[in-house]
Amino acid sequence: MVDIRPYMDTKWHVTVWLKSQCKNCKTIFQEKIFDYGILTYRELEKKMDETNHLIKKITCHKCGMENIAEVISYQDEIRNAIITESGIHYGDVRSVEVQEDHKNRFKIFQEKEKDFWEKYYDYAIANWRDLINELNDFEIKEAFEKMNIISNANTINKLRKETLNRITTIKEKQLFWRLANDYFIYHHLLEIGALGWEIAKDIKYYGRKRMRFIILHFPLGDSMEQLRTEWIGQVIKKNYGDNDFLFRRIAMLTDELKRTKEKILRYVHRIDELKTEKTQLEKRLSEVYDELRKFKENKIAYNRDPNDVIKIHQLKSFINELMDELKNREVNQEVEQEQKDEHKEIPVLEETQITETVNLNILEGKTVVIIGGQRQEQAQQNYVCDVLTHSGLDPKFYQVLKQADIIVVLTQFVSHVAMWEAKAYAIQNDIPIHFTKGLNIQKILYEIAENYKEK
Repeated sequence: MVDIRPYMDTKWHVTVWLKSQCKNCKTIFQEKIFDYGILTYRELEKKMDETNHLIKKITCHKCGMENIAEVISYQDEIRNAIITESGIHYGDVRSVEVQEDHKNRFKIFQEKEKDFWEKYYDYAIANWRDLINELNDFEIKEAFEKMNIISNANTINKLRKETLNRITTIKEKQLFWRLANDYFIYHHLLEIGALGWEIAKDIKYYGRKRMRFIILHFPLGDSMEQLRTEWIGQVIKKNYGDNDFLFRRIAMLTDELKRTKEKILRYVHRIDELKTEKTQLEKRLSEVYDELRKFKENKIAYNRDPNDVIKIHQLKSFINELMDELKNREVNQEVEQEQKDEHKEIPVLEETQITETVNLNILEGKTVVIIGGQRQEQAQQNYVCDVLTHSGLDPKFYQVLKQADIIVVLTQFVSHVAMWEAKAYAIQNDIPIHFTKGLNIQKILYEIAENYKEK
């Protein structure tokens, strides 16, 4: 075992950091919350006792999202190294009373010091060989030096064997045990305080039997007895005699407490994730509201950039939804109207020759589709362009529209659904569409040509 006492006067520059992983962009980041300055280890321990660190939300440097801290890290700036890191257990918050008992630990120990050492002597003598084998070399050498015992042993095993051979009386054992445990009790356990004990490491460095006694008998404040119960559940898993059931029950309750704390911690992180998701949704909703406001204010950009194309597609989708709604609302009306009009003839397109001044050559080579009216044979007369007619919605409706260079809708002789379908098709395919009340083909063509001339 390495003697750690020389490190007590070593200079350290300790800073405290909170770490987390952003719930939004998954970046791992940290934020410094305290700087102890350059101190010796002894000075640092004292200042740590007087300092509490506020656990707060920290902001991701990449996306600006606030997150709860997940880890607290102590770092040495001189050696550019992490001293220790531990997860923040939100389900294990220490009370003000615990903090006060931690500060008053020297006074609490002093009040029960005599009784503690008497019990420790009895425990050591009853388990003498096992406990001597848990001592470190520097503990034995320090006790020998203070007892004026000269030893030439150069290994830990020889030191332990020499102790067993030379320390034999009850009085010698009590004195040796007090001197050998001076550093362990006063300069490790008491200086650090129970809140800073790392039970698993202390068992490794100072022995399981010694730590068993410390857990059961070290003087603590009333508010810190819960810590003792937790340590019992973690370390003292087996016992003999009447106390066996009690220790096993404590172990079971400690395990349950641990699971409850882990569950609370998971809930805390889940709540933070939900808050992040809520913030993201609110941001997106705000962006949508901004777009709607701009649209209502007619803030439309006329350059065909990608955003404009997206808006056009959105408008086309809106038209499709409108068409579905019209179909659903008018289907019954259309059926009833068709039943009433079965005895009526579909309006016949007129082909009277009209003399106009507009030149129809502008329509040459184009196909004009007229929706409403009938008599395809009349539409095949000698016009400057091809003319196709269709009465309204039926399976061939879209086949006819696909042939159109220009669409004409006879508003008085076509259903609303057919009119909107034709209009939607024209918008989606960039085809000119013309609305008229007349039936005369020649006049319709002149109206179309007139529109072209004006454009």
